[in-house]
Amino acid sequence: MYVHRCRVIAILLVTGLMLAGCGNRIEMNELGITTATGFDGHQGDWTITYQVIIPPAMSSGAGGSSGGAGSQAAVHTFSAHGKTIREALASSSRENPRKLYFAHTNILIIGKEAAETGIEEILDTYYRNPDARETVKVLIANGVARDYLNKLIPPEKLPGRALSKILEKNKQLSSYYPSVSVHELALGISSDSAAAGVPQISIKGTDSSSLESASVFQKTSTSSNLEISGLSVFHKAKMVGTLDQNESLGISWLTNHIHLTTISYNSKDATDVSAFLVRNAKVKVTPVKGALHYTLKVKAKVVVGEFLETTTHEDLLKTQSIGKLEQRAEEIIRSQILEGWKAVQHLKIDLVGIGNKIHRKSPKDWKRLKKDWPGEIANMDIDIDVKVNLKRPGLFQSSFSRLLQSDED
Repeated sequence: MYVHRCRVIAILLVTGLMLAGCGNRIEMNELGITTATGFDGHQGDWTITYQVIIPPAMSSGAGGSSGGAGSQAAVHTFSAHGKTIREALASSSRENPRKLYFAHTNILIIGKEAAETGIEEILDTYYRNPDARETVKVLIANGVARDYLNKLIPPEKLPGRALSKILEKNKQLSSYYPSVSVHELALGISSDSAAAGVPQISIKGTDSSSLESASVFQKTSTSSNLEISGLSVFHKAKMVGTLDQNESLGISWLTNHIHLTTISYNSKDATDVSAFLVRNAKVKVTPVKGALHYTLKVKAKVVVGEFLETTTHEDLLKTQSIGKLEQRAEEIIRSQILEGWKAVQHLKIDLVGIGNKIHRKSPKDWKRLKKDWPGEIANMDIDIDVKVNLKRPGLFQSSFSRLLQSDED
């Protein structure tokens, strides 16, 4: 009898826990799963744009290249307005029948006006939202964020996910621009260096409205597209400038963020062209104290995996020829690093994280420099040492240009 009573009590307890757990449950068809979020405006006047997934449209054929004339886009975009960001989120319920769910957001786009006036409210709200992930990638819109969230990106069905993939592929294959998360942005602008670089996105082409219809998936090409166009530079919470691709690549060298990248150049007489693939790069940046100012010592060890293409007439089996090519690659890398450094000095923004290094190494010096930082960067010199090691010229030992020349001889 006692055992039976215990079993009944145990069953009742488990049933009670299950019922209690289901009390706050929200069915999947009641959630509006966002894949991208956009922020426009400024303190006291915010417009938030949400790109919400439409589950039925994610099935095969809908919104894809095989879809018919009646295909629909896999996302729906709408905006809400409020004096605060949270008020805008709350007001979204007036037109959206589902509870917005942010755990699967892939990208966060900040409009140019919001970036220039200050993003502290955006970051504060993001960290306080339990659904949001700090690993979400960030882009700065060259204009209004809403305009970018209205655009589709063939052949991907989810534009938010596509933009996140573009950032990752660029980081992995070219290293032109960093892939920055919300957390990395917050850490950068709150550090001693008080700076961060965030990729900027622009609309390229003449007819961007064509990207707002699912019919774009039925075309083999489009007259417009979205592309990463620069690096937005932040000092603390405000965007203060933009770097171009070459300057941003220089910052990637200086911050040891080169993964894969291609080095291309013409010979001095412009008769030969060559392209190398950098497979491994280790860059050490050290601020060294001098009599009057610090000097930035840069040491780069670069392994060039192989030739991608060349028209050189040099014999690639000779050590002397390889040495000439390595020397030319070193000169190009040095110039790329210098271009990034000049941009940093011009803006007087510590994108390289020099202040963080000085503070860790020499706290007393940092206490003295802190009041004039990052303006002190303009007075710093730079010493760049690059060593390139060409591992192999490729499966084809000579260029076709040299091969054809030897046939003529």
